[in-house]
Amino acid sequence: MAPRAIAALQAPDLPELTPATPAVGESGELELAGVRVSASDAAVAARRVRVRESELQGLVLEPGSTPGLSLVDVVMRACNLSNLDAREGLLTRVAMHGSQLVGFGFTRGEVRDLHVTDCSFQLASFASATLRNAVFERVNLAEASFMDARLEAVAFVDCRLDGTDFRRARLGGCAIRGASLDGVLGIESLRGVRMPWADVVSSAGALAAALGIVPEHD
Repeated sequence: MAPRAIAALQAPDLPELTPATPAVGESGELELAGVRVSASDAAVAARRVRVRESELQGLVLEPGSTPGLSLVDVVMRACNLSNLDAREGLLTRVAMHGSQLVGFGFTRGEVRDLHVTDCSFQLASFASATLRNAVFERVNLAEASFMDARLEAVAFVDCRLDGTDFRRARLGGCAIRGASLDGVLGIESLRGVRMPWADVVSSAGALAAALGIVPEHD
């Protein structure tokens, strides 16, 4: 069964796109609008990134600090934003496919209508961020952090969650499907999350440990 959150997502609204090559201005800002980018493996170095109504194919951003990164109505395919510090950024109506965002920093950022499939967010941080209407499908979230984050209508489907940190997170209308809670930090914050019964059973040990239940063996 697909998560209810999928039906609520708004897809990126793209106009007719013009082919373009990413170019960073003298101020160090990468700004793209209404374009289709097919980038090479060469990394683009930018201090600020603002993209709207565009499709990005193979874009690689050089690791570094890009606070306030803004992606609005954007489709990303096979891109690499690993080890990018995009704190206090904005992701609105974004679809990510087959991309690498290992160590991606989005602390205190805002997410709305995000659909992520077959990507890696390993070691990423959404700490103190707000996520509304988001779906992560077949995403590696191992050791990622949602500490102190607010999640509303967020679904995790067939994701890797070992070491994922939900401590002090506030969740509402969220779902976890096709994943075990073994190794998840802050399980007590997942109160009210929807899970298939089979997943609940497979996570029984982790749930018992979180509740302080000591199993008795005959």
